[in-house]
Amino acid sequence: MLEDLVLSAVNEALKKADEETSNKMGKLTGGLNIPGMF
Repeated sequence: MLEDLVLSAVNEALKKADEETSNKMGKLTGGLNIPGMF
């Protein structure tokens, strides 16, 4: 039970971090989709 909650929280945090990274990289590159960059 607790393991499931921790796993869920970690997965959600990783997902949000990935979205934030993509958002910031998009601003930095002007929306260019550069393969291999985050």
